[in-house]
Amino acid sequence: MNGFKRFCLIVFSLAGLLTLTALALPWVGPWTAQAKGLLANGIYFTALEVLFCITALGLVILLFRAILARKNKKNILVTSVDGGQITVSRDAIASQAAHIIEEDGTFTAVRVDVDARKRSKIKVHARVLPSTSIDVTAKGNELHERLAKGLAAVCGDNISSISLEFEEPEEITSPVTFEPAAYDSVFDTAQAALPHAAIVSTAAPEPEANSEITLDMTTFHAPEAGKEE
Repeated sequence: MNGFKRFCLIVFSLAGLLTLTALALPWVGPWTAQAKGLLANGIYFTALEVLFCITALGLVILLFRAILARKNKKNILVTSVDGGQITVSRDAIASQAAHIIEEDGTFTAVRVDVDARKRSKIKVHARVLPSTSIDVTAKGNELHERLAKGLAAVCGDNISSISLEFEEPEEITSPVTFEPAAYDSVFDTAQAALPHAAIVSTAAPEPEANSEITLDMTTFHAPEAGKEE
């Protein structure tokens, strides 16, 4: 549904609710007397008329859409041969599409919808669940091509569009992998041949002592005056 249709539906719904409320209050209540008094107000009555016209117009449009809308045919005409017809059911097309999606085990067909309202034109919409994280651009194009080829064997050239909708994968995997460090036998042999002292020397050095000098003031005496030279 596009934005304009959504806006029209919201306006029609609000107008219908307000119209029903304004017409029901004077008879059903509550506040019956106040609601009847508002009908005598010119501005209120004009607004009610506008809402009533919007509601009536929306109902007429819905009625015509219900009458004139094309039925989603259960069986679809594929081709005519020697005065006869070859038809295929929508369920068969949906089953074939699901089989193509799931044949390599990478995807699961959650739902497949087949629209055949237009004459000899078939629209296929599939909701797909990947088993792991995938490159949607690359895998989506590949899956779309497989569906186009596979469904052409069933429906011929009657497929007008194929839409794919990918859901969140069952298992999310990171594209970055960490491999364990390779075992280096030469390094281990060299380490074993070194003397113990050399190995110890490779350890981290001890932290240096504090360079500050502290004097103990209790052992310090001033020189005596008699001994001065």
